[in-house]
Amino acid sequence: MKFVLLCIVSLLFLATPLRAETVEPPLGLDPFPLSTVVSQLQRSEPDYRLMLGGIVKINGLVRSDREQRLQAQLTQFTWQLPSGYTPEAGFNYLRAQLLDKGSQVLFECAGRQCGPSSLWANDIFGQSRLYGVDSSQFYAAFSMQRAHVALYAVRRGNGRVYLHLDVLENDSLTTRELSVRLSRQGYVELPDWPDSPDRTVQALLDLSRAFPEHELWLVVHWQGQDLELTLRQSQEAAERLQRMVIDEGADGRYIRAKGVGGLVPSVLGARRQVAVVVLKEG
Repeated sequence: MKFVLLCIVSLLFLATPLRAETVEPPLGLDPFPLSTVVSQLQRSEPDYRLMLGGIVKINGLVRSDREQRLQAQLTQFTWQLPSGYTPEAGFNYLRAQLLDKGSQVLFECAGRQCGPSSLWANDIFGQSRLYGVDSSQFYAAFSMQRAHVALYAVRRGNGRVYLHLDVLENDSLTTRELSVRLSRQGYVELPDWPDSPDRTVQALLDLSRAFPEHELWLVVHWQGQDLELTLRQSQEAAERLQRMVIDEGADGRYIRAKGVGGLVPSVLGARRQVAVVVLKEG
């Protein structure tokens, strides 16, 4: 068991970037009128960090109070707005469209409360042209059915205004993909935990049906300095998840719960929580 838990850090996937010449804006979004596309790409993204809080850099690492890690197909657009328009105008233009399409705001910020623009530009979005005036920036993260969105706008020191959009689609692994990984590796990370408990429960139900009469261990990792506290919190979270799955029809004889707190920091990285399913062969 300990070996399996320690090995979770090896859960890495290769991404093959593809520069797109004629990519249409995703989700049927209309670009800001008279704006100019300055960058666009599509690629498979194995570990996208969707920030759900303001960001800082500590000991060389970009951190946030809360974030979600996604495996997804990334479509990325950066536009330059026409002269005379503010970052807020561009930001609100796309924000309104996203809300009209039924998206949910997970987090949004403005100005310095977002954190340094240099970190958003270089560390989060990988677009140095987005490095602008901290007080001018706007950011929001959204969730939609089968997609997540990051939206950012900023004014550079030279007065140019840029609007940036990351759309991450199909970020939930299919039941078949989860089952294949669990069978091959003996464990699989639950990508929707903790931000979407309902989808996590559904994934666990599907796995319990795919592996009948096999024990599934729900292992929750929890970030924190107080080890005893993280052990208690992670155990409580694992048991809540266990009850939710059983209440939805899973056979309680085969669902186990274990909280390991911060005992395996390499699994957590900068994340606050991670949930893993470990398969125990009959």
